[in-house]
Amino acid sequence: MSLFAAFAATLMTSLLVSIMLVVTQKLHGHLSFDSQFGVQKLHSAPTPRIGGIAVAMALGLGCVLLRGEAFDFWWMWAVAALPAFAAGLTEDLTKKVGVRMRLAATLLSGLLFCLLSGYGITQVDIPVADQILSVPLISVLFTAFAIGGIANASNIIDGVNGLASGTGMIILAAFALVAWLEGDLAMVSVCLLGLGSLLGFFLLNFPHGRLFLGDAGAYVTGLLLAAVAVALPARNPSLSPLIGLLALAYPVVETTISMHRRIVSDGASPGQADRLHLHSLIFRSRARQLAQAMGQPRLRSALTSVVLWSLSLLSCTLMVAGRDNSGLILLGLALVATVYVTIYRRVALLRPREPRERQVA
Repeated sequence: MSLFAAFAATLMTSLLVSIMLVVTQKLHGHLSFDSQFGVQKLHSAPTPRIGGIAVAMALGLGCVLLRGEAFDFWWMWAVAALPAFAAGLTEDLTKKVGVRMRLAATLLSGLLFCLLSGYGITQVDIPVADQILSVPLISVLFTAFAIGGIANASNIIDGVNGLASGTGMIILAAFALVAWLEGDLAMVSVCLLGLGSLLGFFLLNFPHGRLFLGDAGAYVTGLLLAAVAVALPARNPSLSPLIGLLALAYPVVETTISMHRRIVSDGASPGQADRLHLHSLIFRSRARQLAQAMGQPRLRSALTSVVLWSLSLLSCTLMVAGRDNSGLILLGLALVATVYVTIYRRVALLRPREPRERQVA
């Protein structure tokens, strides 16, 4: 099967399963509907949060469609992703899996990927850090932590229609371009099939939010992005080992600042939900203004994603341009972090005072 045909197959599988989940929501809604309560919630209509099933089924198809090195990567990643997917889906259906349990599951998935694939972060082009990472056990544990962290970062930005899946598609497209430039056709295949799996779900999630990723979908998306970010430079030594960090700069910076805010400013647990993520602030300010100007208040959530995709487009553009130079990658990371903080500070001053304002879904 050609790569185009495989891409189309994953896209259609994800799309058809997503449509089926939406059409049958009256049958499973008592389990799958997302809670409308919680400080971080921005929707008002009951919506299934099991879109991760559609994405996972399409990704699973990759094990059948891929061959050679791409297949080897895919089955190892799929096996490794099972703990995080299972924990996330259980939470999506029962709403009873704690943050620590889900965090442990994502870290286990990261560890399994390292052990099964042999890929790991062994250097970051910083002398002292490289010396520490030369110790195999430290490298494996650090890689597992990084992969699990990205899975959770993907879940953190999954707050408005199309943000997590759209961000994931932008990053996968950039990774596919880098892999193509390096002649790594196996990773091109992995990235494109991952992109197709997300795109099918995306068509039901954006702009009107008929289906949500849920924890399972967000974790699977983050795990795939993190695995490719680790494997791509490991397979292609000419690339900077930091390309993944820059490509994933938006969710990484969002997570880092959220943890700092909760611990230092709020005195809260790092895993505690709040309404101060950048997407929440833009939803209640800039996106609200844009939607009112357009006469389309229902598009507030979608407009929030459109605004924030610019951060991933910026980081991925800089990543492709500086892919073989760690110095340029670090400069790009600093630029993206600066842009994020500047936007955050400005938008934070604009957020309205209505504490319980919700999206009209």
